[in-house]
Amino acid sequence: MMKKLFYLVGFISCFGEVNGQELEKFTLNEAVAYAQTKSNVVRTAQLDVARAKAEVQEYTSIGIPKLSAGVEYNYFIHLPTQLIPNDAFVFELPPPFPPMPDPEPGYSETQFGTRNNLNFTFNFNTLILDGSYFVGLKASKGLVEMTRRQAELNIYEIKHVVIKAYLTVLVAEENVMILSKNIENLDKMKKETKAFLENGLVEQLDLERIELSVANLMTELNMLNRQLELAYNVLKFQMNYPLNQTIELLDDLESLLYISQESDLTGDIGIDKRIDRDILKQTIYLNELNTKRYNLGYLPTLQAFAVHQQGLQRDDLFDANSPGFFPTTILGLQLNVPIFDGLDKAAKIKKSKIDVQKFKIQLNDLERGIELEISNARANFKNAQQRLKNQNLNLSLAEKIYNTTQIKYREGVGSSMEMTQSEQELYRTQANRLNALYELVISKADLDKALGN
Repeated sequence: MMKKLFYLVGFISCFGEVNGQELEKFTLNEAVAYAQTKSNVVRTAQLDVARAKAEVQEYTSIGIPKLSAGVEYNYFIHLPTQLIPNDAFVFELPPPFPPMPDPEPGYSETQFGTRNNLNFTFNFNTLILDGSYFVGLKASKGLVEMTRRQAELNIYEIKHVVIKAYLTVLVAEENVMILSKNIENLDKMKKETKAFLENGLVEQLDLERIELSVANLMTELNMLNRQLELAYNVLKFQMNYPLNQTIELLDDLESLLYISQESDLTGDIGIDKRIDRDILKQTIYLNELNTKRYNLGYLPTLQAFAVHQQGLQRDDLFDANSPGFFPTTILGLQLNVPIFDGLDKAAKIKKSKIDVQKFKIQLNDLERGIELEISNARANFKNAQQRLKNQNLNLSLAEKIYNTTQIKYREGVGSSMEMTQSEQELYRTQANRLNALYELVISKADLDKALGN
């Protein structure tokens, strides 16, 4: 069965080479770096930062002077007609002029203007005074900072997710390796027991017990191999790595067992490194700016503008003897003074102040939650350290008992039942030690996340 497994692994490797798939190898840090570069969550967060910067530019443009030009041409197929009362130009003449005759009642039709009108216009306007604009500009820049911190939080959370997925694969690989070694040892024991049976030194039941143990371990090994494949797929998914390509992990669980600094375990609880706390504080700051912006909305705003126009009016547009362009230039200021807005800004100010109070309450809850998270993470890490220490001792003792039982069985002074019991106890202790090792490295990752390291 083991030979078939090795042939299958070799076939898969060759098939991968034929299809041009290069095997990539990753340490834990390399896997994290790959995920932080390729992750769609991180890429989306980076796009959010770029969009926030574009919004700052868009809002800044409100206060930048603007210049526009335009051309307008009108051809009047029918000139506009005006109705003028017939008595509009009747007036009394001084003597010795005779009085003007009375006009006929009604109106006279009169047309003004030319059929061709060509105008070139230049418009210039700029904002001079608007308190809410400058506060809004400050808030938009603060939004960029908050978006950037949110992107950093996403990067940090991706790191934590990838670490756990990486460690899960290592635990599965370690499990497969231990189980394969146990099967190898049992195969040797089975061959020896067959020899003892042929010489009449043991019973058939002894051989059958070993064969049953081998069969159970092979079933468990097949299950673990499927779990290992699933663990690899989860890791590749979290890294945003192609699921149809193969990767190899260069680190092992033992190499990741680094000791935490004493300050991480016993120092004062510090929450200043937590990015989520910074984001919430930035949210409070932005809402306070929003309140200030609404308050400044009660102040007048002032704009300056200038308009220059060159107008051409002719019946024949290309008649050089007709009058040319006539200029029109206007300079002006526009002052807007808010008087009563139906209490619109007052309601917005109230809402903004309420939002600030809500976010401050959330910040208080978050800070208390961070302190609790750090305390629990420290306790879990210390417990995991002690648990691994105890399991190491238990494993040494279980291996000693198992080896002693094997020696007694080979010398004929021990029973197969004793060997089976010591064997099962060894497997149970190996699993417990592996779980303790996994819990330690996971608790270390949780501690780093809680501390914001």
